[in-house]
Amino acid sequence: MDTLKKYLKLMQERPDMFHNSGDVGEITIITDEKRILAEQKKIRAKLQKERMPLNWIDIGLLAEDQWFYVLRDMVEFPNGHVGGYIRWINRKSSEGGGFNSILMCVQDDQVLMVRKFRHEERNWSWEFPRGFGEPGVSAKKNARIELLEEVGVSNAKLTLLTKVRDGKGGTAVYLAEIPKDQKIVIDVGEFLSGYRWVKMSRLKQIVKQGQLSDWFSLWAYAIFETAKTKVP
Repeated sequence: MDTLKKYLKLMQERPDMFHNSGDVGEITIITDEKRILAEQKKIRAKLQKERMPLNWIDIGLLAEDQWFYVLRDMVEFPNGHVGGYIRWINRKSSEGGGFNSILMCVQDDQVLMVRKFRHEERNWSWEFPRGFGEPGVSAKKNARIELLEEVGVSNAKLTLLTKVRDGKGGTAVYLAEIPKDQKIVIDVGEFLSGYRWVKMSRLKQIVKQGQLSDWFSLWAYAIFETAKTKVP
């Protein structure tokens, strides 16, 4: 089945993923097959004239696995321009109801950071422990599973900082208070190569200097800073 046929089938199965509200300023997904093909033909002719790859306007379900869908939609922008637009959809949360976890682990006045390899960037990143959530498991249980898998901690005190919905699931940010005598055990199977404890004051400087590049960790830190006066 080609990419467009799979895309049209997905459109029938998951209409929520292709919803257009009609609001001013919205990027509108073109869902009519005849119009998709007609617009694709025009854009391909332009690409050919410019000697650009024709697959740049392949519309459809470009790739999928148990984790993600990769789609290229034919869309109409608010100014009337029509073109392809790629999006990635997390299936674990949108379909299965899994809650991804971001864990700001603290011990006294220190924050735990792990060195993790990020395949999409082909580089290492210092960040907070985080990971995908398994469907059918509560946000808190997913957080405990992630803590155990990444840093070998099973007895942390968890405080929910925020929970954001995404389809049936979403993402939860937790403050994880690690006991003083708890040993950190890094699992290389989780693409980790080390860890370090960073003082809160130093973390603040790291953030200000733009050295914390992981957006999820930055989000967790910002929420913690906003909520810390309420956290016991």
